[in-house]
Amino acid sequence: MLSSLTTFTSFFNSPAQAAESQESVARTQRSATETPVRSQSNKEIRASYNVQISAAYETEFKDKFASYHAKGQCFGENLAREAFEARSTIKEKHQEQTSTLGRMAISVRNLYKYGAFNVGYEQLAQSGKNPEEIAYSAFSTGGGDLGLESNGFTDTLNVWKAIKDSAPDIYPEDITPEMIATYKAQSKNKNVNVDAILTAGGSNCSAQSNPASRQLSVRV
Repeated sequence: MLSSLTTFTSFFNSPAQAAESQESVARTQRSATETPVRSQSNKEIRASYNVQISAAYETEFKDKFASYHAKGQCFGENLAREAFEARSTIKEKHQEQTSTLGRMAISVRNLYKYGAFNVGYEQLAQSGKNPEEIAYSAFSTGGGDLGLESNGFTDTLNVWKAIKDSAPDIYPEDITPEMIATYKAQSKNKNVNVDAILTAGGSNCSAQSNPASRQLSVRV
């Protein structure tokens, strides 16, 4: 028995077996190197971008914004810059994976729309947007003019813009899917009734609105 075990062990420790083992490892490594890794399509990259932008708003910034508004305050440039930088970090990571043609299209669109290939915080501020508008817009992916799928947050911002003069205490974090649906149904006629939107938002929105101006209609 001991002799058989010695023979069995010596076989696997023999130079021939060691060489064969090394060649097996080498073949595995070559196979891993030669197997192509499928690149993500621009559509898949865009979907990932939308998910991560939305997640950043929901998990990192929504409560921060709301904490100021709950105290009757507006937040300023520091938090707005933080939001803008969070979006920029996610954007840069995904643009690195985007095709050359896709990156060129985005750059040309930015140049046409904003006057620069890469739009900075200062350029948005100079365009007339206040810190809160810049912060919220950081989480709207847009891109419809390039045929890109958005994350849907633009709908929330459109409702906010339509009602904020009449309901200054309502912010994007307060806007519900029912309010968005009501806004979309009305905006088809280019005439938005703020009262109907606030009613769709429930008692909290109605209570926070300005009673003197709730019946106003806003042209969009």
